[in-house]
Amino acid sequence: MNPKIERSVYIVVILVLAFVLFTLGKKEVELKKQIPITAEELYKKLSNPKIKVQIIDVRELTSSDEVGGYEDSRIPGALPFPNCDESKMATENLKEALKRINPYVYTVIVSTDGNQEIFKKCASKFTNVQNLAGGMKAWQDAGLPDESGEYTPPKAGGGGGCL
Repeated sequence: MNPKIERSVYIVVILVLAFVLFTLGKKEVELKKQIPITAEELYKKLSNPKIKVQIIDVRELTSSDEVGGYEDSRIPGALPFPNCDESKMATENLKEALKRINPYVYTVIVSTDGNQEIFKKCASKFTNVQNLAGGMKAWQDAGLPDESGEYTPPKAGGGGGCL
């Protein structure tokens, strides 16, 4: 066979395989959106330093219900984003939290009870996202660690390793 034709065949095969892999990856992400993550699964992911997880808490900052709002009790490291509404991010600390939200990182949306409507609203803002099944109520019922108080951005230069 002519070397130019053979090279062209290889290039076409590689392009077709790349397209198939891209399509399958996109379908996997879409299917993953439909399956909520349990509190225990999320806790395991958070305890693995090799997995980057961004937690977005869409509850109001304070609440009088039994679960409470973001400032009452939250998953450690969760970023506040009340109702996925940027207009509710008025204070300086909340503006800093909004800057830290990365739409391309694997994200878990936390509501009070795993509300599908709020999840669908927020899911459109992220590329790889899952809902926390049962929301913050499920996290608390599982007895997993939480924190409370107003959001404070991490201080700069907070590494701990040596070069």
